[in-house]
Amino acid sequence: MKTPIDIDSLLNEAPREEPSALTRALERARGELALHQPVRHWRTQAAWMMASSFAIALLVAGVLLAGGALNGEALLQRIPLLLLLLTTSGVCAWGALSPHGRGLRRAAVGLAMACAATLVLARGSPSAPPSLPGWVCTASHLAVDLVPLIVAVVVLRGAAFQPLRALCAGLSVGTTGAFVGELACEQDWRHVAGYHLLAWALVCAAAFVLSRSLKPRSYAP
Repeated sequence: MKTPIDIDSLLNEAPREEPSALTRALERARGELALHQPVRHWRTQAAWMMASSFAIALLVAGVLLAGGALNGEALLQRIPLLLLLLTTSGVCAWGALSPHGRGLRRAAVGLAMACAATLVLARGSPSAPPSLPGWVCTASHLAVDLVPLIVAVVVLRGAAFQPLRALCAGLSVGTTGAFVGELACEQDWRHVAGYHLLAWALVCAAAFVLSRSLKPRSYAP
């Protein structure tokens, strides 16, 4: 007569591990700990993303002032819009990297849309006919966005891919080109809507595609 099988005993029985497999797992864990690799907090990474955009924007402003293409009076007139762009960049960068910032990311997208609309509505009539084709603004915006875009893609690899996160990162980066456009371009709202915002949209698309295609270093939320 067969002895009945006690199901509870089987469920409570500790799994049998091979000593060799356990030893290998412990060795690998000790090896990883021995590397002492620094773990960067997401707030630090967000600060780096913001700093890259701020630094490029301020550098361009300094060059324009030094070269005479921008005077102090014109700069002061644009201060409210420039502060709005810097705020948008910071909020979008913070939302992009916050591990529990889904609501913040939605708010950041809304802020960026409001900022873009404000840039268009704030433009008056140009004081002189354009001397360069409109695509020059788009190209220059993309050029100054390149370094912040690289920084954004690098830090995005530290977390799992999320479409809204990538969008916020692209919006943060795109404020750099928009900042330059407010300093160096005096064309009307049609030009801003057609060429400045186009560059902003292209940067968002690039951030989305790159962060989706590159393998993350971590799958943290």
